[in-house]
Amino acid sequence: MTRLVRLTALALLCCAMLVQAKPDSGADAFVNWGKTAMVPLPIVPPAASGWSDLQPLGDMIGAASVVALSEGAHAAAEPLELRNRLFQYLVQEKGFTAIAIESGLVEGKVVHDYVLGGPGELSTVLHQGISWTFDDLPQNGELIRWLRQYNADPQVARKINFYGFDVPGSPGNPKARRGTETALSEVLKYLATADPAAAAGFRKRLDGLLPRVHFDRHKSDGQSYQAMSVAERDAVTGAINDLVTLLERKEAVYGAAGSANEYEWAYRTAIGARQVDSWLRQMPVGAAASDYGSYRMTAIDVRDRGQADNLDWIIKKEGPQGKVLVFASRYHLSSVPIKSANWMRPGETSIQQVAGTYLRRRLGDRLFTIGNLIGKGAVGCAGFDRTLRSVPPASIDGLAGRFGPPRFVLDVRRAPAAVAAWLGQEHQVGDDEFPLRMPMSKAYDALFYLDTVQPACP
Repeated sequence: MTRLVRLTALALLCCAMLVQAKPDSGADAFVNWGKTAMVPLPIVPPAASGWSDLQPLGDMIGAASVVALSEGAHAAAEPLELRNRLFQYLVQEKGFTAIAIESGLVEGKVVHDYVLGGPGELSTVLHQGISWTFDDLPQNGELIRWLRQYNADPQVARKINFYGFDVPGSPGNPKARRGTETALSEVLKYLATADPAAAAGFRKRLDGLLPRVHFDRHKSDGQSYQAMSVAERDAVTGAINDLVTLLERKEAVYGAAGSANEYEWAYRTAIGARQVDSWLRQMPVGAAASDYGSYRMTAIDVRDRGQADNLDWIIKKEGPQGKVLVFASRYHLSSVPIKSANWMRPGETSIQQVAGTYLRRRLGDRLFTIGNLIGKGAVGCAGFDRTLRSVPPASIDGLAGRFGPPRFVLDVRRAPAAVAAWLGQEHQVGDDEFPLRMPMSKAYDALFYLDTVQPACP
């Protein structure tokens, strides 16, 4: 009997080891394949001539007309630096016509005009034209400076455009220089010129309410959106919907009386005001600042849908020959839904329909997505800094660290069937502080790995 018990225990142990070996064998197969399939990316000075370092990535991109490059963490220098160099390569070698970054669409009109030769000082343009406090990042200043210089060349036949594609007003970020009332204020400014009588009517309807279209998740007071009654919220929503309807109804009149381009931007600004209003309406009436976690996930869904719709407008605005580089967090650019933890409510997770899911359905093979993996390092700028936690060894970032080179790109579309099947399962991406879970072979076409990142600001 004792011998039988021992044999049974041994059999159970072997079974447990075999079960445990299955994910390890898949991870090992991924690492072994990745070591031979990845392409190292050397560190190249910004002013370097030639594109030999980016040619392998360019071959992966092929004929795609929309490239979505992600960053694994905001305020890290290396993803921003690659973005700037990759964009210059795409413009000069593949005929790309625009860049769209994770910044407010309405705010981005300031930068859009500036890079096409409009007036202004770069510092002011950054503060007014880049949202989420990303105006502090020096790499964004370098991008805008290059765009303006490039477009100033009289030999450039088609000028290159800049856009923000995010919901206007940086909802949820009280440190942003322009708040959630931005889009509504801007469309009323346009209407004051295009139709003064209509503008006066809307101003009267919104009297006392417009300044309260303001949100700070760190505090609640009687002059912010949290304190609005149901009737006051409905009044704001109704005014915004009527603004959109008016602009649609008067498209021919307003477009003929002024600039068709300005009308087009004004209409999109009104749509942006509606996006912000939809985001704010996820907030329960009378919500305290501490309640942000209770509606954060639904607000994120609203935001990502708005991002996707704004990108759809941008891509169409660029026309049949247009090509766009999109830059945002890897969170937003996954082609499939991701499982995300609500960091404000530990233990709560949700499946998010991020912007990239809409883009993939709409664009198909026209879209090429690049997921950024990071091993370790620090991020920060202008008073914000954070040391990244070490990624778990079994996470995709941790496994990529076993490939060898400190920087590389990997085309996951070329993975062997067994590796692709393993990558098609749900895996953790990122550290345990802000973990995401997603099937990597479906989320991104390629992976860009950085062993270490440094803060964006020196």
